[in-house]
Amino acid sequence: SEEDINVLCTAGMLHDIGKLMIDESILKKPGKLTDEEYAIMKTHPMKGFNFVKNLNMDQRIKGAILMHHERCDGTGYPMGFPANKIHSFAKIVAIADTYDAMTSNRVYRKALCPFEVIRLYEQEGYQKYDVKTLLTFLNGIVQTYINNHIQLSDGSIGDIVMINQNNLSNPIVKVGEKFIDLSTEPNLNITAIL
Repeated sequence: SEEDINVLCTAGMLHDIGKLMIDESILKKPGKLTDEEYAIMKTHPMKGFNFVKNLNMDQRIKGAILMHHERCDGTGYPMGFPANKIHSFAKIVAIADTYDAMTSNRVYRKALCPFEVIRLYEQEGYQKYDVKTLLTFLNGIVQTYINNHIQLSDGSIGDIVMINQNNLSNPIVKVGEKFIDLSTEPNLNITAIL
């Protein structure tokens, strides 16, 4: 519903509010965090939840703030909840948050190509994230790249012309007059959206 979408958008905007309570030297550190720094960083969901828990706010937003780093296989934090304990809005925010993090430049690494991120989701995401939510997200994301100019791992430049529904990270591309189905070319992949 429109109300659910508005609440979900608010949850997406506020999910990292706990980072306001993390020291900037950790947040903006230009290198890998130490184990101690990472442990501090992992407190941001609980800090954010504690900040909003007594506010007159939709419980789904509070759930997304607290649980956006939980993973369906129980490997997330702060509680290590399994899938059935994670709020549905937190499951959605988790996927969008990790996609954004991986496709954005960071002080300690360059952004990954979106199709590399999609490939990573296809390889390991079905255990960590809600499958229905992940597939909906990935199907929506890949559609936005149709007709985009891309660079392939062999240096050639082309355009994405069609998405392979069974292999989202390997679309069909057109290079010059040639059509290439990347799902049949194991040594060729998209390295950049141009």
